[in-house]
Amino acid sequence: MAILTPSTGRIATVALALAVCAASPVFAQDLSPINTFFSTLGAALTGTTGKALGLVALAAVGILFLMGRMNWMFAGSVCLGLVILFSAATILSGFGAST
Repeated sequence: MAILTPSTGRIATVALALAVCAASPVFAQDLSPINTFFSTLGAALTGTTGKALGLVALAAVGILFLMGRMNWMFAGSVCLGLVILFSAATILSGFGAST
């Protein structure tokens, strides 16, 4: 266990104070890469890629229906998932609206 002398404690305190003062809080608040990632992901899911994936999911439900092997819970989940996916922007804007 190390013993701190008064001079060691002062040096540590001064070093900590300099480190805190030298840190720039602006760098910690820059979230533009994260915002860009989620914006791109949202655009992909609600754009052409999302519509193509939704089409494939609905086609799978249709094929299962044709073969008589459709699970109604699966079909309902696919339809509800597509409704939520493509109306997510409207739902979120409703949460943020002020009256």
